[in-house]
Parts: sequence; structure tokens; C-alpha cells
Amino acid sequence: MQVFNKKLWILIVTIIMVGMLGGCGSVTEKKTATESSVTKVSEAKVAYNKALNLLSEGKTSQAYEVLKPYQNSDRQSVKQLVVDLKNLNEVKRELEANNLKVIKNKLADLLEVTKPKEFVKQVRLTNKEYNLISLANTYYQEIQRYYQAGKYNEAQGSLEALNGLESNYQVVNELQTKAKNYREKIAVALAKQNTSSTTSSTTSSYVNAKNSKLVESQYSNQTGAALTSASSQAVSSVASELTNNDIINQFQTASGISKQDGDQYFIQAQANKEYLIEIRTVSKTNPNVSVLKGMYRFNSQTKVVQKLDSLTGEYKQISVN
Repeated sequence: MQVFNKKLWILIVTIIMVGMLGGCGSVTEKKTATESSVTKVSEAKVAYNKALNLLSEGKTSQAYEVLKPYQNSDRQSVKQLVVDLKNLNEVKRELEANNLKVIKNKLADLLEVTKPKEFVKQVRLTNKEYNLISLANTYYQEIQRYYQAGKYNEAQGSLEALNGLESNYQVVNELQTKAKNYREKIAVALAKQNTSSTTSSTTSSYVNAKNSKLVESQYSNQTGAALTSASSQAVSSVASELTNNDIINQFQTASGISKQDGDQYFIQAQANKEYLIEIRTVSKTNPNVSVLKGMYRFNSQTKVVQKLDSLTGEYKQISVN
């Protein structure tokens, strides 16, 4: 009996010891798992901050590679930035290939992102590049179409507008280079059209105003007469009414269009925060010829910019905002 009790006690003690050891193992495993989780969170935080620094330097691809291993992180900010960086880099790759249609909606979505500020800045810069490349494509296509249609003045305007864009973007530079083939052909065609023109002391601003569609419209609305019958003083007076530096600045920011030497802007207010903006410059080869660089429709509230197609008479959006 005593032997049996002794064995029983040994069995009970063994069971207790095993339970205690098992409990210790469970606690150790939980502790290890917790420490591992904390380590991963800490690593993700370090990677996130490093990615932000790279974004500040404009290195979006490197930022994505640094953060990609943490795409399943418990930190929502980390997971979201990985997704946003992936999309931004896809947009940038398509921009370099001049594939604008496939990225328009994705870029519009990225413009809705509000943080972090380092990422938002890169999206804005990418949007500027998109708008400039979009403009470059528009101008280059117009040069070809206007020349073929015999609209040499408009072709010259689009050529000058294309050459006025920032050439540090690869696609823009390539299109500017391709457009050089049209420079001499357009100049010859314009010279034939204006053989009767003679150089005079008339100022370039007057030449632009005299040929402006908006000045003509404004003068006709005010007087009921044609601009061709107006005195130089009347033309200049109406032209002075069609100025608005604040709208010009907003328009340039939204469109990416920079004002070049010799450019003259005519601004006419429409309904619902919309403005018609006509950009003209005097021909470099003939001071009596005013070249239309573009007629635009700009909404100061939505910041949407549209450009008139001189062949179809339609306005087409050229910016993503």
C-alpha cells in the first residue's frame, strides 16, 4: 500500500512538473512572438522613414524598393505608401514611353492622396510632367495637321508653343527635335502668304491686338462695328481691358505653359468662373504677322484647361487636376 502511495505521489509530482514546464514553454513562445512582432514594426518604421527621405530627393523607385518588403505590415501607413509608390512608378514609366492614355485615370487617383507630404510633392511634379508631355503631343500633332490643312499661321503658333516648353523632359525634347523638320517649310509657306506685307513701325502689341479674336469680339460687342474699322487707339484701349495677371498665373500653374518673350495674353471672362485665354506672338520672320499660339478655355475653380482645335472648333482638355 505504501509502495502504491509512493508511486502515486511520484506520478502526481511528474504531471505537475510537466505542466509547469509546458506553461513556461508557452510563455516563452508568446514572449518570442511578441518580440518578433515588435521588431517587425520597428523595422517597418525605419524603412518608412528611409522611404520618405528618398522621396524628398525624388527617388521614387528606390523608395518603393526599400518599403516593398513591408507591404504586409501591420502599419496601415506603410501598406498604403507601398501601394501608392507602386502606382506612381507605373505612371512614371508610362510617361517615359509617352503612353498617356493608360495612366490618365491612375494619375487622377494619385492626385487625391493627401499624405505623406513627400509623396504628394512627387505626385504633383509627375502631374506637371504629364501636362507638359500632353501639351507637347498636342502641339506636335497640330503642327502636322495645320500644315497639311494650309493653316500656316496656326502651324507656326503651335511650333513656337512646342519649342517654348521645358526641354529637360525626354519626351518633350524628342518631339521638339522632330518638329524641326517643319520650321523651314512653314516659314516658306508663310512668306508666300505675306509677300505684300512690309515692315512698319507698328508695335508688336498692336499687331497682336489687331489680329486677336478676343479683341475683335470685345470691340464688336461694345460698338457693333468691325475691328478692321477701329482706330489704333481704340484697338489698344480694348486690348488693355483684356488683361488679368492673376488669371494668367493660375492658368500657367494649371497648364504648365510658360510665358515666352514676345507672348501676349488676352483674357476674356465668361460665365461660371471660366475664361477664354488667347496667346499670340509676332512672327520672328515678319513683324507684321501675328501668330496664334493657342486659344484656351480655363476654369479658375476646377483648374481645368482646354485648348481649341482650330480645325474642328472643339475644345479638348489638356490637363489633369
